[in-house]
Amino acid sequence: MDTRLVVGLGNPGPGYETTWHNLGFHALRKLAKQLKTSFRMADEALIAQANLARMDVRLLLPQTYMNLSGRPVQRLVKKLNLDYDEILVVYDDHDLPRGQLRMRERGGDGGHRGLRSVLYEVASEEIPRLRVGIRDENLDPGVGGYEDLADRVLDELTENELTHMDAMADAAAAAARDWLVLGAKRAMNIHNRKRVPAPDQGEDTQP
Repeated sequence: MDTRLVVGLGNPGPGYETTWHNLGFHALRKLAKQLKTSFRMADEALIAQANLARMDVRLLLPQTYMNLSGRPVQRLVKKLNLDYDEILVVYDDHDLPRGQLRMRERGGDGGHRGLRSVLYEVASEEIPRLRVGIRDENLDPGVGGYEDLADRVLDELTENELTHMDAMADAAAAAARDWLVLGAKRAMNIHNRKRVPAPDQGEDTQP
């Protein structure tokens, strides 16, 4: 039976749950629910297992904090003897407009510390990834590198933003499932032009 691994990036603990940086976690929890499986703690990660389309599917949420995400990923990749194209990493990306999905089969880390750790630990950039855009195009158009964005991606989200993130996590889970069932190229053709619209609820308000 073929094995596939889907990794969602985020930070552990309730203090990070309502931040953009945990979008990868939210997407994988949605996927786990679809696959009727649940996570258990093992080797610095929450790991779930399911069968889909005659595949052994593993879902992994690192519990090491973002910049060390690659450690539990590398251990499971080695244990399962996975090829690079059998891994998908799902994460938030400020380089894309909020709600935009973008799947790629390889590439650099784009300044994302979690992905940087994964690529470093597995010693390859040949790792498929699903980027979910979080950039608010109406705010601070001059903001540059990722270092400048640390506060923003870790800020608590407003009610409107939380509603949007939930819809974005649904879309990311659907894209990850299509990657599993249809393969990277078909999933890219389906989802790479998609953008999840923000809810029409007027101005954001703090929860």
